[in-house]
Amino acid sequence: MELRLSIGDGVLRINVKPDDRTLWQDTLLTITEPGNVLLACESSSCALEATRLTWVVGAAIRDTSIDQAEAIVNLLQSLGVASNLAEAVPEHCPGLAEEMTWAFYLERHGWLTACPVLPSMASGQSEP
Repeated sequence: MELRLSIGDGVLRINVKPDDRTLWQDTLLTITEPGNVLLACESSSCALEATRLTWVVGAAIRDTSIDQAEAIVNLLQSLGVASNLAEAVPEHCPGLAEEMTWAFYLERHGWLTACPVLPSMASGQSEP
C-alpha cells in the first residue's frame, strides 16, 4: 500500500506497507529517547546537517525532533532533498511533528519516501 504523488519532476511516495511500518517501529523502539523523525542517512558519525539522505539498505538511521511540520522542509533540504519534494512533505504527512513519528528515505531512483510510524506499536501487535 502506497501513495505516489507527482511533485514537479519528482515523486513523493507515502509508504504504508505493514511490513515496512513494522521495521521502522522496531527501529524506533531501539532508540532510548527517540525523536519524531527518523532519517536514513549516509553517515552517523557527523552532525546531521553534514550528511545526506539516502536509501535504507546500509544506511545510518538517525533520529531528530521537530516542533512544527514546516521545520521538515529545511531539514530535508539540508540533507540533499530537492526543494519541491521537501516543501510537499508538511501537506502530505499528517501528524508530522505531533503525535506520529515519520521515517524518510530516498529510493535509488530519487523518489522521496515517507513512512508513518505508529506510536507505541510494539512488534507483534496488530494495528487498531
